[in-house]
Amino acid sequence: MPPRPHIAADYKTLDADELQAILDRHARFVLQQRDGVRANLKFHDLSFARLAGCNLAGADMTGVRLRSADLTGSRLDGACLFGADMAGANLAEASMLNIDLRGCALRGATLSHAVLSGADLRDGYLVRYRNGEFAAVPAERLHAELSEARVKGATLVHAKLSNAFILQTDLRDADLRASIFIHADLRCSDLTGCNLEGADLTLANLSGAKLDGAILSRAIMRDTNLSDSSLVGALLDEVDLSMTNLTGADIVTRLANQDATLSAILLAHRDWMLSNGKKGRRADLAKRDLSGVDFSKINLSAADFLGAKLQGANLAEAVVAMANFHLADLRGARMANADLRGACFERASMNEADLTNAVAGPMELRSGQKWPTSFKAARLAGCMLESADLRSCNFTDADLTQARLNNADLAGADLKDATMTRADLRGADVTKADLRGARDLQLS
Repeated sequence: MPPRPHIAADYKTLDADELQAILDRHARFVLQQRDGVRANLKFHDLSFARLAGCNLAGADMTGVRLRSADLTGSRLDGACLFGADMAGANLAEASMLNIDLRGCALRGATLSHAVLSGADLRDGYLVRYRNGEFAAVPAERLHAELSEARVKGATLVHAKLSNAFILQTDLRDADLRASIFIHADLRCSDLTGCNLEGADLTLANLSGAKLDGAILSRAIMRDTNLSDSSLVGALLDEVDLSMTNLTGADIVTRLANQDATLSAILLAHRDWMLSNGKKGRRADLAKRDLSGVDFSKINLSAADFLGAKLQGANLAEAVVAMANFHLADLRGARMANADLRGACFERASMNEADLTNAVAGPMELRSGQKWPTSFKAARLAGCMLESADLRSCNFTDADLTQARLNNADLAGADLKDATMTRADLRGADVTKADLRGARDLQLS
């Protein structure tokens, strides 16, 4: 069989009036109004076009060139952009549900907080019909490319990204649940805090990727390359890593001879505390699996629990003032009546933890400066915070869904952009609290 011929793309250009007329007719088409016509922008060159806020849902934009175009807040649900060139385009906050982006080039594009649930970013062949036969454009197979793109906070639930090139891409806090990344190239990408629950990462290359604090529960990782990746604080519930390449990966580990080693660390920390640092040693428990360990009533001020797994641990009445729990897994931990003043819980996973009556107000330093406790971007869904002292705490971008905050003292707390869905704030003091951008906030 002779090889399929190849042809040039022959992009068509439009002036501003022609483009506006197409957009107007398409708007009527979407609304099912008279004289409405579906936009046909196949193989058009719309580079640098200003399309912010435009409704192009269901439009046929196969092979379109949208280099550096502004599509901020646009609606592209169900549109076909197969083989499109969108390098450097701005798609921030765009709605792209079930969009066809097979073979699309998005190198350097901005998709921050865009919604791409059900999007198809697999590879494919772009063809045109000419002279009675189909011809490929271009000669090579097209791979969807998101390299160096900014996709922070985007939603790509159930997206299809098999064989996609996603190198050095910013995917921080993206929602990638149940997405398919079979054979995708994600080398050196930043997936900090992203949700990959149930995602299929079979044969995916995540070498050098940053997955700190990522949710990988029930993800499929057959022959996945995680060499030299960072998995500090990543949640790996029900994940089979037996066929995964973890060479050089930064991941939580257990202490050798844990009981004896932990006792020695705690004694050295006690000496360090009593001598103001002249004797002993600060407790370094970073990236250790300490699930279920009993730390109740122990003074662990300024201890380092960076990325530690403390799921179900007992810290009731413990003193952990100024301690570092950044990226720690504290799900279901018991911390009632604990002293948390000035501690760092940034990006910690604390769902269902018990912080009843905890003291987490600011720590007053010798200089007179007050050091606030930080829960920035922490996961606190279902967390028990009844009657807790949370004065001046930083809850920016934290998830407080169904958190129990009744009778808590939140005076002066920073709750900007926090998720407060069904949070119980009955009797809580929110005097001078910063509530700007707080989602689903209901004050009784």
